[in-house]
Amino acid sequence: MKTSPTPSSFNTVRHYLFFSFVALLAVLTLNACGGGSPLTLTQENLDKIQNDMSVAEVKSILGQPTDSSSEPIPIVGGTKTTLVYSNNQDRVVIILKNDKVQSKEGHFTSGH
Repeated sequence: MKTSPTPSSFNTVRHYLFFSFVALLAVLTLNACGGGSPLTLTQENLDKIQNDMSVAEVKSILGQPTDSSSEPIPIVGGTKTTLVYSNNQDRVVIILKNDKVQSKEGHFTSGH
């Protein structure tokens, strides 16, 4: 003998799916806005960034940037990549040419 699902079991499943979706959306939104965690955005970690490091090496130390852009380098050729790390107090800009760090500007205040 088969039993039919009750309306209340459908509501339970629907609520579970809805709240799971909301939780997933919250996690993805917070992750996208992060720009590195407060633990990675420190002056000590910024000091580890050296010329000729790759984008992957920078991201492994500081995490995902708050903003980034890439553009072709006119005449000379290649690509210029700009990584921006910012939080409430600080803004750091790292410039890479052809996937190699060329310069870094800014600092992270202590206490991050």
